[in-house]
Amino acid sequence: MKRTVSIFLTFFFAMFICTATASALELGKNITIFDNQQAGGWYYGTGQGNEDEETEPGTTQDHVWDLEGMFLNGTVLSLVGEWDFTATTLHPVSDPSYDRDGDNRYTSGDLFIDVTGVNLNGYYGYDYVFDVDWSAGTFSLFSLADTTAGDYWTTTYKSDSNPWKFHPSATPDAIYSGNFTEIRDLTNNQTGFLGADTHYMVRFDLSPIMTDLQLSDMGFTAHFTMECGNDNLMGSAPVPEPATIMLMGFGLICMAGFTRKKFKFERNV
Repeated sequence: MKRTVSIFLTFFFAMFICTATASALELGKNITIFDNQQAGGWYYGTGQGNEDEETEPGTTQDHVWDLEGMFLNGTVLSLVGEWDFTATTLHPVSDPSYDRDGDNRYTSGDLFIDVTGVNLNGYYGYDYVFDVDWSAGTFSLFSLADTTAGDYWTTTYKSDSNPWKFHPSATPDAIYSGNFTEIRDLTNNQTGFLGADTHYMVRFDLSPIMTDLQLSDMGFTAHFTMECGNDNLMGSAPVPEPATIMLMGFGLICMAGFTRKKFKFERNV
């Protein structure tokens, strides 16, 4: 019996350690939504989710704008692209019509989440937003229940990429605040995407949505774009279960099986 318990515990903790280790690099499930819009020619869309090597039709075709994929690993949502998500000095612009926040730079927008499963009407049907401070590595989570179209900054270069950024006239109270994770200089082999062998990844933990907002199992749709709207990225998936809960459930099942076997053995003795 001691040997059986020892084997079980070793297996359980090995699974836990391997899961924790793998989460540092593993992307998880590809949940990218193909937008069925392709620029043609060099950027025609390929690979995972058909969004690799593609910018939106009519936009500047360059690797630096390429948003490649959205992934879900447990409760962690990852955005991958050759776009440098946290850059603050990328591609200064001379045309003020593209410079929506007045800083003479193209920057990343916010992460919008829809959980009601309704049609995104006019690109403003989202329920929550991760309002991101890309330079500080932080975010604040807000409900969008009482917002209007005037509470968003939009892109002018490509309207299909909207919304870009949450910009309310009066900032509501944050439901949750936290940090996101950034991983830089990933290779083609590490990400599975094509390009210049320099990819970027940012990760957001969706746990606050499930615990604080009690979203049940309705699923979600996520949306991200940059200031110019040159490309956008969307993903859709059921609300995930935390990896720790899954591991605990596995452990309980194994324990139940072991207890049943032990009880059966004692009865037969």
